[in-house]
Amino acid sequence: MSSEIPIILASHGPFAQGLLECAEMLIGEQENIAVISIQKESNINQVREQFFDTYQKINQGNGVLILVDLLGGSPCNLASELVLTQNDVALYCGINVPTLLEILGNRDLSLNELHQIIIEVFPDSCVKVGENLKPTEQFDSEL
Repeated sequence: MSSEIPIILASHGPFAQGLLECAEMLIGEQENIAVISIQKESNINQVREQFFDTYQKINQGNGVLILVDLLGGSPCNLASELVLTQNDVALYCGINVPTLLEILGNRDLSLNELHQIIIEVFPDSCVKVGENLKPTEQFDSEL
């Protein structure tokens, strides 16, 4: 079992896939990273299920890091559901290439240690979403 933190990259359109491809061009192929791209025609319930299934598939018992494009966007909102229902998920929005490269270079650390790196190196560009969430009874069903 790998000790590297598994990652889900999620975005509107192909942005997340492009981030991963860019990072791999710069530092080499990465393992245990999943990409979720929400398209205009995406079904919200199917994407919600995709998030949960992906989380279960890549989780190795040391937590899952989810990186999304925009705070309040559909990828962030759907990933927030995992933050509220699972105790080993960290979600950050505002992902960019420098942040992703820093994270990929430190995937052998714990989620908490990665959090420290993100807030120290990129305090203004990434937001830890879980610190702003409050559990609700019902999840929104619109994109």
